[in-house]
Amino acid sequence: MRFALLAVVVTGCMNHGIPRDTAIEAVFPATPKATELPRELRVVTFNVHMEAGAKLAEAITHDPALRDADLIILEEVHRDGIGCSAACVIGRELGFASVYAPGHRNDQDGPGDDGVAILSRAPITSAQVIVLPHFDVHVNGGRRIALAATIVQHGKPITVYAVHLENRLNVRDRRAQLLPVLRHAERQATPIIMGGDFNTSPFTWLAHLVPILTTTQPTRLEELVRAHGLDTPVTSSGATHHLLGMRLDALYTRGFRTTELNIADAEDVSDHLALWAEMH
Repeated sequence: MRFALLAVVVTGCMNHGIPRDTAIEAVFPATPKATELPRELRVVTFNVHMEAGAKLAEAITHDPALRDADLIILEEVHRDGIGCSAACVIGRELGFASVYAPGHRNDQDGPGDDGVAILSRAPITSAQVIVLPHFDVHVNGGRRIALAATIVQHGKPITVYAVHLENRLNVRDRRAQLLPVLRHAERQATPIIMGGDFNTSPFTWLAHLVPILTTTQPTRLEELVRAHGLDTPVTSSGATHHLLGMRLDALYTRGFRTTELNIADAEDVSDHLALWAEMH
């Protein structure tokens, strides 16, 4: 298995460049679904593997665990050119506000970029990009970012983060790449919801290319998250990826209590599974 994975990595594309337009794409419905998020809300984080927005919207609306979501955090969101991103398409289909931030270029099928997004049943009042430390993983790497947004929930603002960390990093570098987001969260006086693909695969990487099986990636990152005042309520979620039962995705919180969590296949539109949680 180690050598099979190595072959996939080496034959992958080279590092991705900076997007042509790094501005946040913000698309809001004329009439929001709700004026604020409810006290008890359903939160979803989902790496959508660059699928088309219309296909993703259909998968979300047909999945009982996802169609009632109040807040959706997305990674590997694709945008062709500088048109409407997949998050924008989903937002329009669901009647949600959406903000999308491009991380790196993806010109495989023409000019485009991939990034992270936050969709909300209630208006998004502000958004900010956090550029993360870069690590050269030789192939198929790129600029990594987090997106922070402010949304009103039950009369008070909360801060929501969408994060996508680099693949093929070891524990020290993965912790270093997340640290700017954790420090940003520490400065906020609001409750926090942080979701994303943290790429905590069960490997240590030699030269960022050769995988060696290990079990330390998720636990060591979660130790850092807790040291910065956040809770790690979904450690029992199980696999969030179809390959090797990997737990790559997570939700971290401050000021919320998670009462239920599970995964959803969303009609298998992605190589990841959607992770959802009920919290208040």
